[in-house]
Amino acid sequence: MRSSEKKPAGTDRQVKTIRGKGKRAGDADSKRLQKIAKQIGNDVLTKHLNQKGSQRDEILAFICSRLKTIHGVQAKEKHELKNERSWYKEVAKGVDGYHLPDPTRWHESARLFQKAGQAICNGHLGKGVQLLEKALEQERATYDSVPKMVKVKLDAHEKQSNNAPASTQKVTANEFCPSVTQPKEMYYADRILNVRANAKPTPPMPYWWLQTGDELEEEEEEEEEEE
Repeated sequence: MRSSEKKPAGTDRQVKTIRGKGKRAGDADSKRLQKIAKQIGNDVLTKHLNQKGSQRDEILAFICSRLKTIHGVQAKEKHELKNERSWYKEVAKGVDGYHLPDPTRWHESARLFQKAGQAICNGHLGKGVQLLEKALEQERATYDSVPKMVKVKLDAHEKQSNNAPASTQKVTANEFCPSVTQPKEMYYADRILNVRANAKPTPPMPYWWLQTGDELEEEEEEEEEEE
């Protein structure tokens, strides 16, 4: 019997979150800015921060857009849990591309996008972009694992490439930006993570003892037509 559920291929790299006291982190950033200001001057530093603020906003808008799109795709996969009669035969027979809907497959992508957004909002632009790259990698792997009956119902914008903005290519690992309040659209991450629904295992074919009289009659008619 073929497996009736497919999980996204996990990314090989693990994301490690380093937590510390907010006061210490703020003090360290403040001292760093003071040191840079002495080296390059306040005017140059202000110009740099303004540029990075614009770059930060563009990347945050992209992250929010991806989370909103994932939330929509997840909703369609969750809806398919109610449409078992339309796909249970394909899943039970192990037809290529058909496996159980699992809305929770999007959790890891959402977590990574959320962490990327939080890092950037806290001023850690370089770290946020690194997390964003991992989030996009995980998102692509998750899309590849989506069952066919969900994919055929996706809109055009939900199938578009999810490459990161070109501005991220100019960001170095230790780069910083002005901190900012998280955009309200970041709440899509929590919505995605709050979904816990999944499908019950589908029995393999044949399973005539679970079929109704009408279903058996339909299959018998199909067999007669083939003969």
